[in-house]
Amino acid sequence: MFKKPNRNLRVRKAASSEEDEDEDRGRVERPKRTGGRGLTCGSRKRRETAAADSDEQQSEGDEDPGCADPDPSSRTAGPRSALSFSTEKEGEDASFQIRKPTVNAVLFKVQKKKPDNAEETSKPQEKGLDSSSESDQNEHRSVDVTEKEGYSSSSSPASPPSHHSSSADEIPDAKQIRAARTRRKLARAHGDYISLDVSHEQSESSQSESDDELDDHEKRIKFAPGLKTIKEQMADEMSPSSETDNDDEELDAVQNKWEEQQIRKAIKRPQTIESVSLREHSPLHVKKYVEPKFSTSLVTVEDIRKRLTARIASIEEVHRAHVLASEQYSRDLENAKNTLQKLETSSGEKSYKFFKEMKIFVENFVDCLNNKIEEIYQLESEMSQILEGRSRTLLKRRQNDLQLESSILQKLAGTENVNDEETKSRLQELELRRKRRRQKPEECGQKAHREGMSSDEELPVDQESEYKQNREDVLLLCKPIFEDVHENFCQIKNILSKFHEWRERFPETYYDAYISLCIPKLLSPLVRKQLIDWNPLQDTIQLKQMAWYDDLDDFCFSEHDNENHMENNPDHKVLSAVIEKTVLPKVSGLVENVWDPLSSAQTRRLVYFCKTHVLGDEKSKPVQGLVGSLVSRLNKAIEDDVFIPLYPKRLLEDRNSPQSKFQERQFWSAVKLLGNVLLWDGFLQEDLLLELSLDKLLNRYLLLVLLNAEPNCELVNKCSKIVEHLPQSWFKGLCSDVTLPRLANFSKHLVNCVHALHKLNDRKGMENLVSLLVKIKAQNLAEDVIAQYGIKRGT
Repeated sequence: MFKKPNRNLRVRKAASSEEDEDEDRGRVERPKRTGGRGLTCGSRKRRETAAADSDEQQSEGDEDPGCADPDPSSRTAGPRSALSFSTEKEGEDASFQIRKPTVNAVLFKVQKKKPDNAEETSKPQEKGLDSSSESDQNEHRSVDVTEKEGYSSSSSPASPPSHHSSSADEIPDAKQIRAARTRRKLARAHGDYISLDVSHEQSESSQSESDDELDDHEKRIKFAPGLKTIKEQMADEMSPSSETDNDDEELDAVQNKWEEQQIRKAIKRPQTIESVSLREHSPLHVKKYVEPKFSTSLVTVEDIRKRLTARIASIEEVHRAHVLASEQYSRDLENAKNTLQKLETSSGEKSYKFFKEMKIFVENFVDCLNNKIEEIYQLESEMSQILEGRSRTLLKRRQNDLQLESSILQKLAGTENVNDEETKSRLQELELRRKRRRQKPEECGQKAHREGMSSDEELPVDQESEYKQNREDVLLLCKPIFEDVHENFCQIKNILSKFHEWRERFPETYYDAYISLCIPKLLSPLVRKQLIDWNPLQDTIQLKQMAWYDDLDDFCFSEHDNENHMENNPDHKVLSAVIEKTVLPKVSGLVENVWDPLSSAQTRRLVYFCKTHVLGDEKSKPVQGLVGSLVSRLNKAIEDDVFIPLYPKRLLEDRNSPQSKFQERQFWSAVKLLGNVLLWDGFLQEDLLLELSLDKLLNRYLLLVLLNAEPNCELVNKCSKIVEHLPQSWFKGLCSDVTLPRLANFSKHLVNCVHALHKLNDRKGMENLVSLLVKIKAQNLAEDVIAQYGIKRGT
C-alpha cells in the first residue's frame, strides 16, 4: 500500500540540508567508465534525470528572486554545445577546452522508452544501476545548477530565451558554477524546493559530475529528448512554478493519480501473494458482485430426510455385513482352535504309523484281489451259462410245442388225420403238463384260472437234476476261493472298518483322497463272489438280506454321521454306487439271456428289484444298459411268442373243439404278456409302454380276436381283463371327454358290443361295458350309450 507523501517535507531545516550536502559532497567519487566510448544505459538515464532536475531548478530560479543568477552570461540562447567540464577543488583555477568530437565518438541512438512496469521503474530508484555506485548518488545531489539550466535550455531550442539567458558565446567558468551551487544551497535552506527522491538527486549529481570529467569525444550527444518517468511528471506538477503550489486538494489529486497508476502497473504483473494482498487493501479497489453461472435447486426437508434415510440404510447394510463377517471370523477362529487342539493332542508319530499301516494294507488288499479276481469271474461266467442254458431249453420247447400244435390243428381243420405216433405222444405230454399247471392254482385256492395264464417252466426230471447238480458244483468251487486269505482281506466288514477308522481319525485326508469313489471298485470282486448264486428272477434271497449289503449300509449311514453335520456326504452314495457298478451289469445279463417276459412271477420279481434298488442317475451307463435290455427283450417276446390263429366260425362255435381251445390259450397268453408289460409303468417311459402295450399287442393281436368273437358274457370278461391291466395314471391328465388316441378303436368296439348285447337283452353285460368306457375316460361315448339305453351311471 502506497503512502501519501508528507506535506511537511517542504519544511526542512536549512542546517540539516547543509550538513547533508556537505556529507554527500565529501563522498563524491569518479564514476567508472564502460568498455566503449559511449556511456552505459545507466549513465544515460542519470543524465536524463539531471536534465529534468535542471528544468525544475530553472523554474525555481524564475520564481524566487533570491535564487537569480548573478551572471546573465551563464545562460545561452541557442542549443547547447557538447562541452567538457572538469571540476576542480575550491581555490584552484579551472580551465576548459572545446574539442570537436570525432565522427566515431557520436552515437546516433534514440533513447529507448522506459518500461511501464512499476517494478522496472522502481528498481533503478531503489537499488541503483549496476554501473553506478554510492558515490554517484552523492555526486548527483551536488550537481551544478548552472549545468541543469543549460540542459533545460537545450531541451527546448525552439522556445524564446528567457530574460536570464545570456549570449551564445558566453561560457560559465568555475566561479560561476560554484556561485550557482551556493544559490542552490540557499534555496534549499529556505525550503523552496525539496527533491522527491534523494537517491535520484544523488544519481543526477553524480551523472553530471561524471559528464564533466569526460572529454568531449567521450560524451554522447542527445538528438531526441528522453521520455520522462511518472515521478518526473509528478515532480513537474508539484514544482513551485505551478500556480496551485499551495493547493492541498490538487496535491492530493496528484498523489491519488500517482497511486492509481502504480496500482494499474502492479495489476499487470503476475498475481503473486503481495499483489493480491495489495489489491485487496487498496481503497480504490472495489469488488464487483459476479452472479454465479450455475443454478442450484432448492433443498427441501423431504430431500434431506430421504438422503438421511438412504445414508442410514447404507450404514445398516454395511453394519450387517460387518456382523456377518465377524461371526464368520469367530467360527473360523473356533475351528482353528479346535484344529490346533487336535493337532497338539495328536502325535505325528502315531499319524505316520497309521498311514504307513494303511498304505501297506491297501497294497496287500489290491494284490490279493488281483490274484483272485480271475477265478471269481470264471465261476460267475459258469453260473450264467447254466442259467442261460435252462432258459433257452424252456423257450425252445415252448416254441416247438406251439408250432407242433398249430400245424396239427391246421391239419385237423382241413379234415386230415394225424396218425404219427410221435406227434400223438408229444400232444399227450403237453396235455399232462397243462393238467399239472391247472392243479397248482386249485391247490392254492385260485378258482378263476384260465388256460394260457400259467407259464410252462417245468423241465423233465433228468434235465432238472442235471441243472441242480451243475449249480451245486459251481457253488462248491466258490467256497475255497478265499480260504487262504486272512479275514481282514476277504471280509467286507473288516475292510470297511479300516476305512471307517481313517475317516474318524483323519477326515480331511480321507475326503481329499476320494475314498468314497474307490470303495465300490475295491469291493466289486468280493460282492460279485457273493452274487454268483443270486438270481432276482427266482424266489431266492433278497438283496437286502445279504451280509455285504448290511455292512455297506452301516458304513454309509453310521451313527457319527449326524454329529459331523455334513450335507451331501459322498459316503452316502457308496452303497448305491456298488449296486450300480456291480449288481446292475449282472441283472442286465440275466434280463437279456434268462428272463422270460411271459412269466408273470419272474416279471414281478424283476420289477420289484428295479423299482427298489435302481435309484441312481438315469444317464449312467449301467442304468441305460439295463433299460435297453428290458426294451429289447419285451420286443423280442412280442414278435416271437405271441401267436393267435383265426379259424372259421363253425370251428369256434364249439367251445370244446381243439381249435377253439388253442385260440383261447393264445389269447389269454397275449393278455398275460400285456399285463407283464404294463407292470413296468413308473420305471420305463410312458411313450415306450404305450407303443409296446397298445400298438403292438392290443391293436395288432387282441382287438382282432375281439372283433371276430361272438357278443356274450365271455367277450365282456375279456374286455374287462384288458381294461384292468391299463394303468389309471394314463387317464388322470386327460382334460377332455375323449380317451387316448390309441384306445379309440377299442372304445368303438365296446360301444358296438353294447348295441349287440342290447339285442340279446343282456342288461348286465351292457352296464359292465359302459363302466369300462368310463374307466378309460371315453365320456362322450358313455354319455351317448347311457342316454340311448337309459343305463344308470356307476352300475
